[in-house]
Amino acid sequence: MSGTDTEFADHTNVDADRGHGRTERRTLRVAPCDDALFPGARQVFRLCRDTGGLDGVRTSKEVIHGIVSLDADQAGPHHLNTYARGHRAVENRLHWTRDVTFHEDDSQLHTGTAPRAMASYRNLSLNTFRLAGRANIAHARRDLHNRSDVFAVYGI
Repeated sequence: MSGTDTEFADHTNVDADRGHGRTERRTLRVAPCDDALFPGARQVFRLCRDTGGLDGVRTSKEVIHGIVSLDADQAGPHHLNTYARGHRAVENRLHWTRDVTFHEDDSQLHTGTAPRAMASYRNLSLNTFRLAGRANIAHARRDLHNRSDVFAVYGI
């Protein structure tokens, strides 16, 4: 380890997974900070995600930088790494719902502002269903397809 790696040994967490036809290694490194630039900031972090095939060959690398309002006593590198992974799972769930239920990846709209507008309409639909207490978006979509009171949840 280099001098920098040695200095950050207590401030680093490495988590590796193998499954779903790929490997992923997440290395999260934290450092304390003050709130001079960002009010309420207590730590900054760098998360490196290395992914690849089951053969161990890395195919992609993603580096994310972030700022958190929790200090090291409240959330160390292990907790932040776990949280970042959970956040990605929530994000993946949203994209999965948009793709499977609304067939977003099959859309033929690719120019201008149309893709962004349609994503906004899909998000409005998802949030409307959730506000109405519907957990299964596909069932809600089928149930409410031809109803005029779909926006009653908004008081309209």
